[in-house]
Parts: sequence; C-alpha cells; structure tokens
Amino acid sequence: MTSPTYATYLHLDELLTLQHPLTPVEQQDLRDSERQFIVVHQASETLLSQVLVDLRHIDTGQCGQECYAQRLERATRLVDSLEGQLTLLRHTLLREEFMLFRDRFGTASGLQSKQFHELFGLVRQLVKRGAEDRPPADSRRLTGLNDAVRRWRRTHLELVGHMLGDQPGSAETSGMRFLAARLDDTSADEPAGADGARVVPPRPADTAHVTDSRPLPAPSGRSGRSGLGHVVVVGGSVAGLLTAHVLAGHAERVTVLERDQYEDAPGPRAGVPQSRHTHVLLTSGMNALDELLPGLLPALVDSGAPRLAVPGDLGVWQAGQWISRRNPSKPIMTPSRPFLEHHIRRRVLDGSRIHVRTGVEVAGLLGRPGHITGVAVRDRGGDHHARQEIEADLVVDATGRASRTPAWLAEMGALPPAEELVETGRAYATCVFHAEDGPEDLSGFYIVPDAGQPLGAIILPAEGDRWMVTLSGPRDQAPPGGTEDFIDFAGQLPHSAPHKWLSSARPVGRPVGYRHTSNRRRRYDRLGRHHTGLLVVGDALCALNPVYGQGLSVAALNAVALGKALAGDRTPSANALQRAVLRSSRSAWEVATGADSPMPGVAGNAVRSGPVARLLTRYLDRVRDHVPHDPVVCSANRDVLFLLAPPRTLVTSFKVLRRALLSPPGPASPDLPTP
Repeated sequence: MTSPTYATYLHLDELLTLQHPLTPVEQQDLRDSERQFIVVHQASETLLSQVLVDLRHIDTGQCGQECYAQRLERATRLVDSLEGQLTLLRHTLLREEFMLFRDRFGTASGLQSKQFHELFGLVRQLVKRGAEDRPPADSRRLTGLNDAVRRWRRTHLELVGHMLGDQPGSAETSGMRFLAARLDDTSADEPAGADGARVVPPRPADTAHVTDSRPLPAPSGRSGRSGLGHVVVVGGSVAGLLTAHVLAGHAERVTVLERDQYEDAPGPRAGVPQSRHTHVLLTSGMNALDELLPGLLPALVDSGAPRLAVPGDLGVWQAGQWISRRNPSKPIMTPSRPFLEHHIRRRVLDGSRIHVRTGVEVAGLLGRPGHITGVAVRDRGGDHHARQEIEADLVVDATGRASRTPAWLAEMGALPPAEELVETGRAYATCVFHAEDGPEDLSGFYIVPDAGQPLGAIILPAEGDRWMVTLSGPRDQAPPGGTEDFIDFAGQLPHSAPHKWLSSARPVGRPVGYRHTSNRRRRYDRLGRHHTGLLVVGDALCALNPVYGQGLSVAALNAVALGKALAGDRTPSANALQRAVLRSSRSAWEVATGADSPMPGVAGNAVRSGPVARLLTRYLDRVRDHVPHDPVVCSANRDVLFLLAPPRTLVTSFKVLRRALLSPPGPASPDLPTP
C-alpha cells in the first residue's frame, strides 16, 4: 500500500478543480474575482461543516466535561474564522466587480445552505439546554459561541448591505430586508434592530442599506464625545448625509431615515424633485466639501464632473451686456445632482458607523412641546397604522422644502417657527441636451434675469457629455413642456447666442418644469434656548430660489458650521447648534432675497421695501453696471454671489464704493466676449 502524500491525503487535485466561474475567459480580471468569491464560500462551507461536527456530537449528549469544553472552544474559534471569511470578501472583492457577475448565479443563494440553517438551530437548542443543566463554566462557553454566531450574522448582514443594499437577491429575494428577516427567523432571540426601534406590532427590521448593522442599544443617557447619544437624521440626501457625517464624530450612533431606496448608480429620485434640474457647486461649497470629505473633489473630477471658471469659461449676460471674461474666478463645478449625491453618499457611508434605513417615512415627532425625544416611523407603502417609535437624543430634520416639522410641532401643541417669505412668482424648466461641442469657445451661458428683463437661462455641462439647460421666467411666461417649444422659448432671451446653440444640439427627453422658487426661512432659532432635541438643516431651514444655484453649497456650509460648533469641550445646546447652522446660510439668504425683492410680482413678509431698500437697490444697480468691465467690482461681486464674502462688503469696501459711485461704467457690447 502506497503511503499518501500531502496532495493525495487532501484530494488536492480534485479540490482544485471544483471552482467553475461562469464569467467568460476573455474577461480574465472579472473571472478571477468570481473565482475568489467561489473559493471563499467553499472554504466557509468546509469550516461550517466542522463546526457542525462538533455541535452534533455535543447535541447527542455523549460528550463528557472535557470533551464538551474542547468542542465548544473549537466551534467558537471556527465560527470566528467564518466571520473572517466574510471580512476578507468585504475588503478584497470590489463591489463593482461583484455586481457584474452576480446575475450569473441564477437562483443560487446562501440561504439555501442546509448547514446554515442547522447551525442556528443547534446553537439555539444548546443555549436553551445549557442554561438549564450545565455548570457556570459551560454556560459561559455557550454564551461565547452564541456571541460568535451573532458576530458572524452581523458581518453577513454588513457585507450584503455593502454589496447589494436592498436590491433583489440572486434567488429573487428582496435583498437586505429579506436576509435580515430570514436570519431573524433562524435566530429568534436577536435583540432589537440597529436603530433601537420599538416595533408596534413586532415585524422584521426594514434595513435596506446598512453600513454597520450591529445591534445597538436603545438610548440610555450615555453620551458621545460631545454629549450626544443617539442621533436620528430624517432625510438622506445631501444635507442629511453631510450632517450625519459630522454628527457621527460626536455621537454614540447616528441613524439616517430615508423615504426613497438608494440605487447603485446615480439617478433622479422621487424624493428629490430638484434632482432633474441644473445644479452648481459654488467655490464656497467646494471649499466646504473639501473640508468635510477630503479627496472628494478630485474623485468627482476624475469621474467626469466639469470644472469651469466664471466668467472665464462662461458667457454671462447681465443688464444688457456680456461680462468680460478676462477676470476669471476660481473654478466652480457643475455635476448633475444625482451624480454628486451618489459620490457624497458613497464617501459618507462606506466604512462609517452611520446606520441607514431606506423605504421608511417619518409620521411624527415624539416628546412634548419644547422637548423632542424621537420620531415615529412607518414603512413606506405598508400599513400606515403599524408605526415604530425610535428614541433619540437629537432629531435632525433634513427633509428639504417639503418639511413637515412645523405641522408636527403644532400637532404636539407647540408653537411652529415663524417664517420669512419672499415669493418670486417665477417658474423654470430643465431639459438635457447632447452636443459635440460647446457654444463658440464657451462652456455654457448664464443669462441673468432682472426687473427689466425677466427671462433667464442657465446652460452648463454635466458629466457624460451632457448639457443641462434651464430656462426661467415669470409664471405667466413659464417655459413650455414640449421640446420644440422649449427651444423656441430660448429665442425670446435678450441675446440670440443660447438659442442658436440649442437649435443645433440634440435634446434627450422632455423638459421638466418646476415652480417652487420661493425663498423661505424658518426661524427655529427663535424657539428659545430651552427647546431641546431638535435641529433643522438645509432647505428645511432655509430654502432659496434655486435659480441662484446656492442650495448644495449652503448644505455643505451648514455641515461645516455644525462641526465647528461641536468642536469645543462643552456640549452646545440644540438652540446654539441651530443658530450656528442658520448663520451659515445668512449670506445666501441675503443674496437671493436681495435679488428677488425688486422683481415684478414678488410678494411675502420678507420682501425688501421702503426708502432704505430703494436706495440700496439703486446703489447695487450701479455696482451691477460696473461688473462687466471693472475687475475690482467684478471680483467683489462674484465673491458675494459665490458665498465667499458677505453682501455688506459691496457697501463697506472703499474700492467698490469709489468705482461704483465715481467712475462711469464701460461701454456695452452685444458681441460674445473673448477671453
């Protein structure tokens, strides 16, 4: 008889032929990644089989004291190795590659593993039996095994949340929600969900996107580094994500609640009506994002986000003339809203301890007037009578213009915040175009509307060789919804250049209209310093006329201001945080309401009127007349518009005052300016 060699003892030749990737051999890199996926799962099933060998033997009741201890110890260490296999996949298998070969599984699913189900059943039986008739040392070992299985389960959920989110699984399951519910079925003694929710009635957690799915305790009064315990952020768009990112460094845990489902690729969302319209990231917003998420801006550029100088790369028409392009600004960025939000979300959530629940909507606030203690939520599209209560030390409203917090406060018997309003009476529409080249040697147009010329246009490049075109006017002159009529509408602009370029470009889809252009500021800062548990950010706090492109930048500035307010040793009150956030949006509010107040048809309690306002308007008209040709005035005005300097600098700067009041404006030219 021949003695076995290492290879024959392990049946190595057979073992190494059991990996059969379905990716074609021509796609070698992807095929190798799929093979790694197979190898890790085969190794996991092998390790799991050994765990079951030990647990089955213990379950027979034939194991003595020493055998019992040794086998429990070995099973626990093997389960720890199972967790390590999943962690290995998380850190070595690119999600983008996994999404390319996952459909080749057919209906294969890890939930079909008989060993998987047997493990949970045996552990549950042993824990129950061990608690009844085993000595304390064995009970501790059983607890250690049970904890190891829980860790493995949580890592499993975390990996699926990272790779798949809530997309359907390969076996036509519903992704993360299905897995969480299925694992709950096999381990009924799991604690409450990761957001600390009390479910009424009991139901599986709706955990659609989890960056850290480990069960977390309900609020207990313990605080994070800045005295914050559990923070709930309502709204998972740009303002909510950036706010959650800042608070995650100062709280024990942060939960984000989002009505929509997150998609793998950038795309418009129903909960973000503005996502189909033109967006601008001003220089101030770029600076803020660079401070919050270092490395994001280069990544955006590498992925195709356009950068351009104003007016160096842009034809800007204002007050009957083009602005000289010889005094360019620092770059701004013009990615689409879904593209930017996708990159921010990936940077904020990947590797963080922020817990996200999608597909849920908030139904109201918990607590009493002046003291908010959490939110009531329900599954979107589910039973509206089945609500969950999530307790929190701080609730952040980042739900945008449609915020219902004023109504929820009123329902509690509390006073809603005072509101300041400038209703513009304007409307706009956006259409996407494809074009081989930009207009002339430009990267777009900005036709600035004013009291004497109410039509406006913003034509800017976006990623993917697309052009975002937004046309605006009074509501009785709103841009039409048909593509040809939309292009014809551009013929009414005060200069023919935008219409000429649009006539040669190819529209993609139909124009999308929008009429919510009011400026609305809610004064939560005036609710009093004893008002606790609530913070409002973004458009839910200060919504601005979108035609000025300030919203994204203000959201980033809000987050920076919040971070600075939390940087001290003492925990600021909710009112102090609210004042800091509101201050960060003050310049944008003054710019937008100052520009809109003189417009025909404007209304609201914050419209600037009276002798002082009229005098200031006349002075700012002189400043505007000097912008096209005076580099000093142009730079000062641009710094205000880009939120790099407060509006008062146009009045307090001696250089600007002298030029605006004592120097004549330059000659107007109808021709497109050259650099």
